[in-house]
Amino acid sequence: MRAEPIKVIRVMTKQEVQTFRGDFQKAVAQLEEQYGVNISLGTIRYDQEGLRATMKAIKGEKIVSATRADFTIGDTVKINHPKANPNDQYRVIKIMSKNIKVEKINGGELARVSPSFLVKL
Repeated sequence: MRAEPIKVIRVMTKQEVQTFRGDFQKAVAQLEEQYGVNISLGTIRYDQEGLRATMKAIKGEKIVSATRADFTIGDTVKINHPKANPNDQYRVIKIMSKNIKVEKINGGELARVSPSFLVKL
């Protein structure tokens, strides 16, 4: 009787998934430019069979994710988030370690926002 060879199950590591995301962004850069879209890869889930993620292509100009170093107190900004009104303008009043505190112009409403959701005006 002949023994079956043992199958080796190779699971992707977290580092390989992070590298994959970076390589994916580089690979789709030409498509973004060619079609005038922003292509983003959603959360990547992976197991022994492979990985899966959702991809979204949105028509419009390139959105660059900002960091807190890109802002100073007094800057006028908008919040780029589906739940935020795109017409509202805010003023940066405090820069904290992870978030930025903004105050709505002509409204006085305060919010703590991740810098990646803010767009300078």
